[in-house]
Amino acid sequence: MITTKQLSFGYKSGRPVFSGLDLSLPQGSVVGLLGKNGEGKTTLLKNLCGQLFSKQGEINVLGFTPRERKVAFLQQVYLLPEEIQVPHVTIRRYFDLYAPFYPNYDEAIARELIETFSLDWKMNLGKVSQGQKKKALIAFALSLRVPLLLLDEPTNGLDIPSKGEFRRAVARHLSEEQTVIISTHQVRDLEQLIDRIVILERGSIYCNESIADLSERLYFGLVSPDEEARALYTEPSLGGTVGILPLQGEAVTDTFSMELFFNAVVSRGEELMRHLHTPSDTSK
Repeated sequence: MITTKQLSFGYKSGRPVFSGLDLSLPQGSVVGLLGKNGEGKTTLLKNLCGQLFSKQGEINVLGFTPRERKVAFLQQVYLLPEEIQVPHVTIRRYFDLYAPFYPNYDEAIARELIETFSLDWKMNLGKVSQGQKKKALIAFALSLRVPLLLLDEPTNGLDIPSKGEFRRAVARHLSEEQTVIISTHQVRDLEQLIDRIVILERGSIYCNESIADLSERLYFGLVSPDEEARALYTEPSLGGTVGILPLQGEAVTDTFSMELFFNAVVSRGEELMRHLHTPSDTSK
């Protein structure tokens, strides 16, 4: 579905963003792409869709090489950027202009989402708020039904009710064949959607794990004083100490915390990754 091998990329003005980056993602995943500021999340998305070209290495997306920008490839991939620049046209006109480039576009989904997001087809994209503009482009992105959808910070600029509408829209309208990569800092907003987590750190893929596998190996939640010694990671919270423990016995459902896991990887990643990649009786 998506593979990169020894991918290297850098801008002329600074250090390399990636060096020898290897990534493999299965079809049908909803991937949370995480990393600190400046780690290259947006740059990776743009390499995957052919908007930027790597200096070295290989990229294969949907059986295509993105930098070749073949029409058959571009029809199957859509990137919704964080910073949106659109012409001063109505929402209806925007959809009519750009939807024909995507053969899987579904007008019924578009109409449903425009209504869900409390928008009007006659609204001019050059005159609406940033939040309304973002919702219109989210509606456009989901209605395209492309095999690969790339969303860069999709909940930035949305109020709390709109974030809920976004989550429900994604859950309702994604098919099992579609793959979605969501770059985000708002991990709590998207935790319920994600089934795989990828973390960029120091120019490489530091973590590429399914949520199901993590949930089978780790417990996330409150940690008692007696448990702190064997915790892989802890941090204070209003309700007491929370952390990550090696799971002993049967898996506990619904404990995974993407925010807690990301914090742990950033601060104590080597110890955590060592535990995950060590065979145990609970691994499958």
